[in-house]
Amino acid sequence: MADPVSTAPLSVTPAEPFRWVVEEGKVREFARATSSTCAAHLRAVDPVAPVTFLTSSALWMAEENSAWRGIVRDFRNVLHGESEFWFARPLVAGTVLTAHQAVERQYSKAGRRGGTMAFTEVVTRFSAGDELVATMKHVSIRTSEVPASAAPPAAPVVPPVGAYVAPPLTVTDFVRYQGASGDFNPIHHDTAYAVAAGFPGPFAVGMLTAGITANRIAAVHGATAVRRFRVRFSAQAWPGDALSYVEEPADGEWSVRSTVSRPTGATHLTAWAELG
Repeated sequence: MADPVSTAPLSVTPAEPFRWVVEEGKVREFARATSSTCAAHLRAVDPVAPVTFLTSSALWMAEENSAWRGIVRDFRNVLHGESEFWFARPLVAGTVLTAHQAVERQYSKAGRRGGTMAFTEVVTRFSAGDELVATMKHVSIRTSEVPASAAPPAAPVVPPVGAYVAPPLTVTDFVRYQGASGDFNPIHHDTAYAVAAGFPGPFAVGMLTAGITANRIAAVHGATAVRRFRVRFSAQAWPGDALSYVEEPADGEWSVRSTVSRPTGATHLTAWAELG
């Protein structure tokens, strides 16, 4: 994409920090909602939190704790572009942290199909006293573009050899994840709302499939192995999509790369993990 058109800061009221507890039952609920097969996520005593479990901190937040404090957002034209998670150490049930959320950056770019795309980076830092334990960054995109069609081609594309093909997504999967994470955007479960926004119907929560991707990496390499995880979304996933997951070694700072594709062959997301 082109370089940012502008870097004007978003005018917000600073958010207040809040207490966040890694709860045992919530860890297992989140792990099940993201289809984890990692035993450490599901064990009865001291389960390890899945990599993307930080998103559930939304359930602990009041209005004054949000980086969007005082701003009314129209989710019909807001998309999730990218997320990144970093850990100084694994999170185990019972951990108590202080979280603080802030807008780090805002910029805009020209859209590929016309119009303007406004990007906002929101970072949440999780600390124990003076120790920074974890960070979570989300990049949201407000767009004036016309939503892309979700219509698949007449014949699906054969998944790559060695790919894991998940069961078809359902709206129930979306709702289960929304309850576990605290992301209640109606565009993922309310047909009338999604259609009014210009989409064929509800589509998958991006962090649902990102969570599944992270859990698959953890199942192979160990629940405490992932030190950093980054995901970039390319296309929406829809009810009925049987997504294929392919993991391969990565170059540079990343240890592994995962590509998740729709039955059409289009890339849904790409994820990278740094293992330690």
